[in-house]
Amino acid sequence: MSQDPSTFQCQKCDSPLKLDESLKNLNNSQLKLLLKERKTQILQKANSEILDDLKPEEYIPEDRLKTFEEISELNQEPMIRRNYFESEDDEDEDDEGFDDSGFTSGSNSYLVLNESDEFEDTNNVKSESQSINGDDDEERGFKMSNRIKTLSKIFSILSNNQDINHPLSEDCANLLIENYKLKFDQSEKEKESYLLFLRKLKEKDSSLSLYDDDNINPDLLNQNLDKKLTESIEEFQKLTILEKENLQELKNLEATKIELEAQLADYEQQLDQLRNNRLNDILKLKNKLQLELNDKSKKLEQSKAAYDVQLDHIDKLRNLNIYHRIFDISCDSEDKFATINGFRLGYKIIWPEINAALGQIVLLLMFIIKRLNLNLKYYKLVPSGSQSQIIKINSQEGSGKTKTILNLYSSDEFSLGKLFNFNKLDVAMIALLDIVSIIETKLLYLDQEIELPYKILKDTIGGKSIRVTSNSDWTASCKFLLTNLNWILIFVSGHTSGEE
Repeated sequence: MSQDPSTFQCQKCDSPLKLDESLKNLNNSQLKLLLKERKTQILQKANSEILDDLKPEEYIPEDRLKTFEEISELNQEPMIRRNYFESEDDEDEDDEGFDDSGFTSGSNSYLVLNESDEFEDTNNVKSESQSINGDDDEERGFKMSNRIKTLSKIFSILSNNQDINHPLSEDCANLLIENYKLKFDQSEKEKESYLLFLRKLKEKDSSLSLYDDDNINPDLLNQNLDKKLTESIEEFQKLTILEKENLQELKNLEATKIELEAQLADYEQQLDQLRNNRLNDILKLKNKLQLELNDKSKKLEQSKAAYDVQLDHIDKLRNLNIYHRIFDISCDSEDKFATINGFRLGYKIIWPEINAALGQIVLLLMFIIKRLNLNLKYYKLVPSGSQSQIIKINSQEGSGKTKTILNLYSSDEFSLGKLFNFNKLDVAMIALLDIVSIIETKLLYLDQEIELPYKILKDTIGGKSIRVTSNSDWTASCKFLLTNLNWILIFVSGHTSGEE
C-alpha cells in the first residue's frame, strides 16, 4: 500500500488508484461501524471462550456475587453496559478521529439518559458546534489523515480475510472476477460429473435390488451371490470342456504336421533322384546355351548402340568448325564491345582483359599466316598470352636490319607519352593493323572477289582510328578489326588445307 497519505496504489499492478466517491463520502459513523464490527466479533469470540473456562465463584467475591443475584431478581435495566475484557486504551486508539461526542463506548455498551440530561447534552452540543466551526480549517487536515488511516485499516481487514491484497484497480478487479468465474464454472462441471457418477451408482444399486428401505436386504444379497456363483461354476465347466476340445484339436494338428513333414522328406528324396538323371543334365545344357545366347545378344545390342553413337559423333565433327571453337569472336550482351574467347576489347575496359584479348588476336594471326603459307617480311609475331609482342624489322642501307620490339599490352601507369597524346601501344596497334592489311592482300591474290566488311587505310579501319588514345573511336575500330578477322578465319577454313 502506498505511503503517500493522499493516494493509494493497486497491490497487484502498482498503478495509482482514484478512490470511489462512495469511499470518500463515508461519514464517521459508517467508518466506525466497519471497524467496530470486526473488533466486536473478535472480542466476543475471545470473551465467550474465556467465560466458558471460568466460573463466577472463582473470581467474584461472595458479597458482590450475592448483591448481583439480588439485583438480577429485581430485573432492572442497567445504566451502562461495558464489555469486561475490553480495555479503554484499545477503544481510544480505535475511535481516534471518529469520536465527536467526547466519550467512547464499546460495542456492547449503551447509556440511558433522563430528560434533564438530554436537555443539558443538547446545550452542550450547540456550544461545541460553535467552537468547532471556528476551528474547521485546523482540524480538516487531521480528519483527512484519520480518514485515510481508517481506509487503510479497512483495506488491511479485507486483505487478511482473503488471499488477495487490497486495494485493487478496476482492471485487476475485473480480471480477478473473471478468474473466479472460471473457477466457479470448473467447480460446477466437477459437481455435475460427481452427480452423474453418483446417479449411475444409485441406478446400479437399484438394479441389483440389494437395498430395502435404505438398508441392505440380506436375502436379496445372498440370492444374488448364489446366482452369480452358479453362473461362474457353469462358465468354468464350459471353459474346461472348451480347453479339452482345443487340446485334442492341437494334438490332431501336430499329427498332421508330422505326416506332412514325412511327405516333404519323401518328395525331396525323389527330387534328388531326378537331378541325378540324364534329363537333368540336358536341362542344364539347355539353360547354359540359353544364357550364352542372351549374353551374346546383349553384346550385339551394345555394339550397335556404340556404332550409332560414333556415327552421330562423326556427323557432329563434320559439321563442327574447329576454328570457331578455338577462336570465338562475337559481341557482348549489349552489343557494345567485340569479344574474342570471352575477352572484351575497347575503351573503359580493364587493361588485364584488353591485354588478354590482344594476345588472342596475335595467336589468331599466327594461325592464319601458317594456313596461308604467308611470309611476313617486315614483322614477326610473338604470341605470349597477355604480354604478346610484335617485332618490327627495319632495313636501312649501310646499317643492315634493325629490330624494334612493340609491346602489344599496356597498364594504367602514367607516362609522358600519354600526357602528349602518344602511347607505345598505338604504334603496336598500327603495326597489327598493317599485318591484317598484308593478309587481306594475300586473300585477294587467292580470290579476287573477296572483300572485307571494313576497309583498312593506314591507321584507320572503317573510318575509325585504331589508336588507343582515340578513346570511344578505339572501341569501334577494335570491333571492326575483330569482324574482319572473323571473315578472314571463315575464308581460310573453307579454302585452304592444313598442309604447309
